[in-house]
Amino acid sequence: MELEPGIHSLTTGQLPTRQLPIGREPFQGFPPPNSFLVFGTDASVLIDAGWDDAADHEARTAYLRDVGPPPLAAIIITHRHPDHGGGALALHRSTGAPLASHALEREAIERDLFGGEGRITRELRDGEELDLGGLTLEVVHTPGHTPGCIALFARERGALFTTDTVMGVSTTLIRPGEGSMADYGRTLERLRSLRAATMYTGHGGPITDPESRLQALIGHRQRRETELLDALAGGPRTVQALREAIYTGLPAARERLADQQVVSGLHKLRDDGRVRDDGERWART
Repeated sequence: MELEPGIHSLTTGQLPTRQLPIGREPFQGFPPPNSFLVFGTDASVLIDAGWDDAADHEARTAYLRDVGPPPLAAIIITHRHPDHGGGALALHRSTGAPLASHALEREAIERDLFGGEGRITRELRDGEELDLGGLTLEVVHTPGHTPGCIALFARERGALFTTDTVMGVSTTLIRPGEGSMADYGRTLERLRSLRAATMYTGHGGPITDPESRLQALIGHRQRRETELLDALAGGPRTVQALREAIYTGLPAARERLADQQVVSGLHKLRDDGRVRDDGERWART
């Protein structure tokens, strides 16, 4: 589906030949991962490739044939998660386009998504520019969701491809040991500085007021920190107790994800010197 000249969505559920229920547990009802075809006069790139699914792959390759963009210069995997890079190896095999990611994602992608059967042959660096002919994509390193997560910015259009760093339908999951809440906060501020006109996100539709959305996400993270500290005001508590105090009325399928958010928030507060833990319970310093 064409979103604007040279920018197309190849998202499952939007392709004419492929319609699926949206989401997988524990995200029932959650929009599918977005995939974008971006091209200028000389070259094109694919930003993310969705799940490793044969029917999705067939639909995407058919769409590429129908649109007939300039040569595909790269299949860019914005981060290591299978809903964004799982389909990349099949697209690489069918198109011959090189696979690209940030260096910090390479090992995880090759191991977990490709099973050792494929290789990232282009490592993208912060500030690097991809000239597509009349349209340039700038690589923006956006750590937080994962260490090597990247966004792509088409400055001429004011179009920012944020992947899961910004979504139109929810906040972003930061898994402890993989992501960093401190990095995520700094990334949101950096994205604000780009002054994008439109954000094409990892899940959900385009955001046409990026400043408001980014301010809302920054404010949300600040409120969650305050809620954690307030919940600890009465004394030490476990992660489960903190989650029950903060995430009220949460469906059981989302509790594990909320626990991860709590732990990531606590890790940031511990690094800031505001909380401590004894291996089981957390307390204010």
